[in-house]
Amino acid sequence: MLALTRRIGEEIVLGDPKNPLGVIRVVDIQGDKVRLSFDFPREMPINRRELAEQKAKESPPQPLDE
Repeated sequence: MLALTRRIGEEIVLGDPKNPLGVIRVVDIQGDKVRLSFDFPREMPINRRELAEQKAKESPPQPLDE
């Protein structure tokens, strides 16, 4: 696991910096809550952990593309 410290306005670039998969930016910090923005292509699914787990339980496994 990688743990990073960022301040408001700072970003994390995922993937190749010349052609990133996406960017995560710290928008706000209020007490123990952090507000993030995600800049990814629309087709990239982004879910909170609890929703991802719920969706995984509800949907059957997807076949692998060959």
